[in-house]
Amino acid sequence: MEKIEALQSRFDTFLHECDFSGKPSELYAPIDYTVRQKGKRLRPMLCLLGCDLFGGSIDNALWPALALEVFHNFTLIHDDIMDQAPLRRGMETVYKKWSPNVAILSGDAMLAMAFQFATRTPNAVGAVNLLGKVAREVCEGQQFDLNFETQSHVTIEAYLEMIRLKTAVLLATSLEMGALVANAGPIDTMALYKFGIAIGMAFQLQDDLLDCYGDVQVFGKVTGGDIAENKKTYLFLKALELASDEDKKQLEQMFSGSVEMELADKIAEVKRIYERLHIQEAVESRMEDYYHEAEACLDAIDVAEERKVAIRHYVARLSGRVR
Repeated sequence: MEKIEALQSRFDTFLHECDFSGKPSELYAPIDYTVRQKGKRLRPMLCLLGCDLFGGSIDNALWPALALEVFHNFTLIHDDIMDQAPLRRGMETVYKKWSPNVAILSGDAMLAMAFQFATRTPNAVGAVNLLGKVAREVCEGQQFDLNFETQSHVTIEAYLEMIRLKTAVLLATSLEMGALVANAGPIDTMALYKFGIAIGMAFQLQDDLLDCYGDVQVFGKVTGGDIAENKKTYLFLKALELASDEDKKQLEQMFSGSVEMELADKIAEVKRIYERLHIQEAVESRMEDYYHEAEACLDAIDVAEERKVAIRHYVARLSGRVR
């Protein structure tokens, strides 16, 4: 719709005009490379839409929106080092194109930039506090994710809390940042934050599905990566819950690395078990629950319904529920 396209264009123009160059070039070239890559710009768009929802100034929201985008990309650079991921958005990851050391330093510089950008708003103290809070939460989520790699037993509840911290809180904070710029009231701001948490949970479950079943040309990452890395995703944990004793034993053996088999064969066998247990449908059902929760949160916000149309449409389009 027109409002979404206008906001996307506004942010893209703003981003294009920003200068990410500097010396030494080895530090700044990876930053420019990362920030200029094509992407949904989900977090800055949620910030702008959150601000627009309450009738705030989009001009005042551009810098905090940029802060969120740069911060998000910083986390991706460091995540790719930890995951040893060769591709991101269909392009070489920074650590692969340059080196892990360069990626660490460039990521650190991006984190510093994000806080600098957050100060460039009339609500500077509030914006910096929000960014600091969510930065800590994302680190907590990442550590839980790392912990799961060596834990023999992970519950679905623990996994959902991990993705809340690692993924959903940044989407929720992006909306909250927009509400802050627009001087929204605390009750409405909290409802918008909870809306962001719910869509963040659904989006991460969708990401988990895409990692298993997505097209690398569309998804931009090698599929089956979570299986290859023995990650205890919602798909794996739900499969353990639903599996027969035989399938459960096989899954546990494959994800523990105690069975010697070719990686492609392992991925194919795990997918066969998932399909037998209808795991894709189970994940999609849980996603739908989160979308219903999100709709209820948005309904509770005390603004005119017409002001909610853009954000409803944007989330629906991203989720694939509207073509």
